[in-house]
Amino acid sequence: MHDVARAAGVSQRTVSNVVNNYEYVRPETRQRVLDAMAALGYVPNAAARSLRAARTGLIALVVPDFRARHFADLAGPVVREAEALGYTVLIELTEGDRARELKVLTGDRNQLTDGAIMVALSLRPDDGQRRRADYPIVLVGDEVLEGQVPHVGIPNREASLAVVRHLAGTGRRRLMLLGYAPAGAQTARARLQGFLEGLEEAGLTAYEELLVEAGWNREDGRRAIEEHLDAGRPMPDAIFAMNDSLALGALRALYDRGVQVPQEVALVGYDDAEEARYSTPSLTTVAQNVEALARNAVAMLHEQITGKPSGREPRIVVDFQLKVRESSQ
Repeated sequence: MHDVARAAGVSQRTVSNVVNNYEYVRPETRQRVLDAMAALGYVPNAAARSLRAARTGLIALVVPDFRARHFADLAGPVVREAEALGYTVLIELTEGDRARELKVLTGDRNQLTDGAIMVALSLRPDDGQRRRADYPIVLVGDEVLEGQVPHVGIPNREASLAVVRHLAGTGRRRLMLLGYAPAGAQTARARLQGFLEGLEEAGLTAYEELLVEAGWNREDGRRAIEEHLDAGRPMPDAIFAMNDSLALGALRALYDRGVQVPQEVALVGYDDAEEARYSTPSLTTVAQNVEALARNAVAMLHEQITGKPSGREPRIVVDFQLKVRESSQ
């Protein structure tokens, strides 16, 4: 920096102001410094700047995996929002493993990043006591550490209720819930709650044989429907799949068995994955506002990192939209 200052005929403070993009530097002075930096091959020492600022400029996006399209769809907006604030995003996959999620929470893996946006599946409410207090975290999705860390939530119960209202409104009476997981994560329980409330509201029965357990991926969806049909169990006239991957697997199984969608069975998914718009028939699904999820999560994390709260609520629930397409009309 001393060499650049001497070559440009300015002080080291002026060079520092240019490097840090200080706005009150005259354009001609800024250009002279930039020309000197280019001529001398000067590159600011990012590590040294991080030490001085006690920040790295890196944040983590911690998700279970990218096989569920929702997590991949969330990553893009998070990266864009973070870059606008000067952060670089590192992706960490936990596969929903409790030990890995705890390492994020307790700070064992946090030396490289200034904070984390985290989708947690295996943490428990009392795990908040183990959190490293000086490491900023924002939870997205399930509020597994209720009231203890900022949280951006998804209206799972309300969206499921809207799905049942739509199906009941089209005259469907025997509704299957595909991906039933009464002891699963908070997301699964909230969607189940909305489903059951919707049935009660519509005066419909929650048939036990139509609460079908399955993993939340395409193959599990296909297999579950095939096994249901092979066992000779009563057919539903509508299926609400817990996510679009399940729904697309179910759609394939129904097609292979000659069951017409939506004429014989209506089908609804959750997440509005891109594939849902291009399936045949196109898939009715719940579209989550991932842009709002990302925008609020990054802003809440930035406020913690900089210590400049905006007065934003510590818990925010984003909106959703039921995209009605061919599979349930």
